[in-house]
Amino acid sequence: MTYAFKDLALSCVGQFLQYFLNKRNKHVTVLVGTAGDTGSAAIESVRGLKWIDIIVMLPKGRCTRIQELQMTTVIEDNVTVFSVDGTSDEIDGIIRKLFADTAFAKKHNLMSLNSINWCRIMVQIAHFFYAYFVCATSKLEDSLAVVEVVVPTGGAGNITAGCIARKMGLPVQLVAAVNENDILHRTVLHGDFSLAESVKASLSSAMDIQEPYNLERIFWLLSGMDSPLIKKMMEEFEKSKRLQLPAYLHKSIKDNVTSCTVSDADVIHTIRHCWDENHYLLCPHTAVAVTYHYRQSDIISKSIARCCLATASAVKFPEAVQKAGLTPEVTTDIKMLEEKSTRFAVMKKEDEWEQILRDTVEAIAIRRES
Repeated sequence: MTYAFKDLALSCVGQFLQYFLNKRNKHVTVLVGTAGDTGSAAIESVRGLKWIDIIVMLPKGRCTRIQELQMTTVIEDNVTVFSVDGTSDEIDGIIRKLFADTAFAKKHNLMSLNSINWCRIMVQIAHFFYAYFVCATSKLEDSLAVVEVVVPTGGAGNITAGCIARKMGLPVQLVAAVNENDILHRTVLHGDFSLAESVKASLSSAMDIQEPYNLERIFWLLSGMDSPLIKKMMEEFEKSKRLQLPAYLHKSIKDNVTSCTVSDADVIHTIRHCWDENHYLLCPHTAVAVTYHYRQSDIISKSIARCCLATASAVKFPEAVQKAGLTPEVTTDIKMLEEKSTRFAVMKKEDEWEQILRDTVEAIAIRRES
């Protein structure tokens, strides 16, 4: 367990993979780019498994120390970790290049455990049904009444699961709560799917993403599954990194999702507020969602329940807890991370990241064949 909500989905995905790969006597190489939490959860889900090798690329200095240690202290034959002098978006770009090389991807059976993996989205749909029925039965007289679900959002995987749950008939109102990397908020508000000048480092580091790749899935789902349109849109975005959504698609998104953006100052205030009010310690990502709740508290309607999805334990983010003037929790297993040996390789800014990654995949294949 890595103290992230992604443990739930990835523990299922890892076991599904192992079961079917064992039946087919087949090996896969998993490529994962991470902004913090996904990497450690993905490693934990497949570490030591016979039919799977995993390569994780983390953005150096943009994860918390505990997040980095959860990845770099895993010393297993099937785990390779790179500390990359870049952002998570830059890392995702390199990984996409390898998957775009279909001959290379097929030869080495490449796959990902980021939320680009459909199986992760599928498992996470269950979170929304669980949240709905807990809120509906405990807060509402009418079990078919609407529940508002506030989702801390980075790569938009979890909010995609929520959109699918809505399509399945679950009566939820979705709120995408983002940090100052606000492309999703601008998309919902103005239909402006365009990159900002740079990725901003924040306390909610796992959400420091300017290209939330799952938005493509949301566009497709809410456009009436218009594949030619979405293909054309994403090709345009890939070239210019700017895109104005068609009016009908923008309206469809606004009908399904609302959004807000939250600053680090808001996060710090919310962590403190929640502790003072409930004696509950929030992680900075969860605090992004709870900030929305506090903003709405003056106008909350008794006819609707609200649920804020938690993404991780505060134990992984002592820096944010300290900024809120509180004392971080330290569990035994987290404390032990500091005493473990680490193993990782470094990708410097001037290195050829794509070639290094290709060489690593090839080396794994040679080792597997020998």
